[in-house]
Amino acid sequence: MALICRIYVLVGKNTSSRYVAPNTVSGSHTCIRTTAGGRRACLYPVRMLNDTRILDLTDEPLALGARMLADIGADVVRVEDVRGDDLRMREPAIGGDAPRVERGWAHLLYNAGKRSVAVDVDDPATWTRIEAMLPQFDAVLAPLEPSGALSAWLEGGRNGEWSSEIPVVDAEFRRAANEPMTDLTAMAAGGHVVLNGHPEDPPVWPAGNLSHKQGSIAMAEAAMALIMQRRRGGGVGRITVGMQEAVTFTTLQTASGNWWTWHGTSPSRHIPIGSGVTFQARDGHWLSFTIHPPHWYRFVNWVDEVLGLAEDELRGEDWDDEFWREQHQPEIVPWIDRLCKALTVTELHDTGQELGLLVLPINTVEEVANDPHLIARGYYQSVDHPQLGTSLILPRSPIRTRGEQPRARRAPTLGEHTDEILQTSPSAVRRRESVPSRASVLFNGAAPPPRRPLDGVRVLDFTWAIAGSLGTRLLADLGAEVLKIESESRIDPIRYRGVQPPDHFSINTNGTFNDCSGGKKSVTLNLKTEEGIEAVRELARHADLVTSNYTPYRLDRWGIGYDDLREIKPDIIVCNVAVMGIEGPRAEWRSYGNGIVAMCGLAQRSGFPGKAPIGLGTLHTDFTVPYYLATSVMAALDHRETTGEGRYLEIAQYETAVQLLDTELIEALNGGGERPRMGNRSPFMSPHGVFPASGDERWIAIACRDESDWRNLCRVIGRADLASRPELDSLAGRQANEDELEAAIANWTRTQDDWTSYRLLINAGVPASPIERLEDFFDGQDRAMRDNYNPADSPEGCTFQIQQEPILWDGERLPAVRAPIWSEHTEDVLKGLLGYSDEDMTRLAAAGTLG
Repeated sequence: MALICRIYVLVGKNTSSRYVAPNTVSGSHTCIRTTAGGRRACLYPVRMLNDTRILDLTDEPLALGARMLADIGADVVRVEDVRGDDLRMREPAIGGDAPRVERGWAHLLYNAGKRSVAVDVDDPATWTRIEAMLPQFDAVLAPLEPSGALSAWLEGGRNGEWSSEIPVVDAEFRRAANEPMTDLTAMAAGGHVVLNGHPEDPPVWPAGNLSHKQGSIAMAEAAMALIMQRRRGGGVGRITVGMQEAVTFTTLQTASGNWWTWHGTSPSRHIPIGSGVTFQARDGHWLSFTIHPPHWYRFVNWVDEVLGLAEDELRGEDWDDEFWREQHQPEIVPWIDRLCKALTVTELHDTGQELGLLVLPINTVEEVANDPHLIARGYYQSVDHPQLGTSLILPRSPIRTRGEQPRARRAPTLGEHTDEILQTSPSAVRRRESVPSRASVLFNGAAPPPRRPLDGVRVLDFTWAIAGSLGTRLLADLGAEVLKIESESRIDPIRYRGVQPPDHFSINTNGTFNDCSGGKKSVTLNLKTEEGIEAVRELARHADLVTSNYTPYRLDRWGIGYDDLREIKPDIIVCNVAVMGIEGPRAEWRSYGNGIVAMCGLAQRSGFPGKAPIGLGTLHTDFTVPYYLATSVMAALDHRETTGEGRYLEIAQYETAVQLLDTELIEALNGGGERPRMGNRSPFMSPHGVFPASGDERWIAIACRDESDWRNLCRVIGRADLASRPELDSLAGRQANEDELEAAIANWTRTQDDWTSYRLLINAGVPASPIERLEDFFDGQDRAMRDNYNPADSPEGCTFQIQQEPILWDGERLPAVRAPIWSEHTEDVLKGLLGYSDEDMTRLAAAGTLG
């Protein structure tokens, strides 16, 4: 088989050190390649969904979800306004002579890999024609805020006029409320903004349009679930993503509902729960520094070597206790600060990672664009854009098969595929019919139960902490049997780190663990024993999927890596979500979510100018990685249904985090400069910010999208004088006077409570939201969010608040149940599935294999 190797040299500002590593591009079948460490891997084409077609009607907030499916291989057909939509026309744009509708950075990023059909979206006849085409498609992705003829057509679908023919995913801001949304107001309503920033400043709106990203990736996962349900004979369904709930889902560690119901606490930037602390190195660079608990004395010895310690400093019986150290963080932080001030950022992260400490740089976007690890992994690729007369450097998909590079693709020109698609007869392109599957065999030929497309799928789950564990919880919510493989030598840290009930502590009662491992089964096996490994091998014979977020090749070293498991079960799927991926110069680096936020550019982009980069109050990437895991795994399972092929999926957490940036990265990759931090202001809207309300630490977010919002705001706050000033009619004019306008708004908001201001503004059509927190959800004025938490009783006597997934499937919630207690299912699984006898269990327990 011929291998085509290309080297791309990037040309532009400060690009002399930036290049794309050679790519290996295989043909349509498999190839063999030797990977790092001399391992040989069977490689498959990455485009798993090559028989899947998506009708993309999304607007700007949800466009990433459709692109994510295109990255995995789906044929995504974007139907857009023949005049160009807001996504195409959003500023900034690349220079040149091409029409403006082709040059917007947002379009070039979020429409990459799609096809374009340009139509008159205001003409009802357009949607009659689109309806006739529905047999060509496997799912429809609807916009957040449809209007005109499209809105009427979608409403007809909700009423059953055509939606019984095809799965549909749509979205809404607040459940059962029709109000305008911006990223600022969604992040505020979801309880995220209250967690960010310095105590002396207003709460901070984070960079990245993160509500858009979270809603989009939830939409992609929902689409795959609907497609699998239908292909397995389960009928057509509709899933609605709640954007407010999608944001709240990212706070389940920092602001678990259990903090309120157990302790009466609403975490905030004043009461941080589990958020990281940033430090400045000797060379002025900022970094995230977290001490991995098992390696405490490696940190102590490092401090002693650099700074010198008295004999009893940071050592002794008390300091041996991880939980005592947790309560004495204020005594540890000054030592970290002194250590950082004594060394350069490179010395700190290189030595820290060697010692197993979680030390990561807080990168600028330019530093992300020049990251040697991403470059070595071929993450940046040169893509020809004939419509622009040039090539652009774009990031590829973060989902890949071991050693095989997915290809970055260009965005389409407006209407590039209109004739091709509209002239195709619906009978010429039909959906794939359902095929016999393992699930249908298990259910005696019956379809899977409603809302359980993964019924009959068995997962061996080696993930721990949050990112991987929450991903496999999403699979369990969709019906998979997830066997969480645990060991006393590697206890999942979120079994004991996090919110616990008052007057009770147990590895079974952590609130975050129950959010991340609900619906799984706990099987304890000592993987340091031969019989423990053999039990895993036997379980693999009965499994469809193995998941892990251990450091690269940990499973290989145990003899249960992909190559080993393929010999046992040729169609096995393995999904690794290691922090940095399985290859590259920094593949062995470790981190929690706060360190990945630091590396990917979000921390440096968020906050007020002139302030230290505080990062985010959430371990944010821990809540985006799960959707990449679940979506790609379902695509691999679906691909296996028709081909019989297994697959090794590699999802680098760092690479998924870089996708959370807006257009800053592709601007930097193509010669653009670093943008300054803007605090709570926006380059696209003004006024746009967080304003004080009456009451203790109460705030309200307000955003004016255009002149209409601005005039309505002036009317509500009683400032006709501002509305009459012609220089304030334009965005640029308002931005030039933001200090004055923000003071005027604050003078009005501080005279009343946040909910009163919110209702007045929303009734006038101005996007707004209180800066919500847990007490608003449970005992305040947003009681609708109370349904976002499901009470679940523990065998140990407490009641958890399990956070629901942010979706409604045909109006119903997915199950949100407690996590397993330690070793709860070991006996049932080993005896029931593997046929172990009572004597076997007694012998294994005595040998220390079952723990």
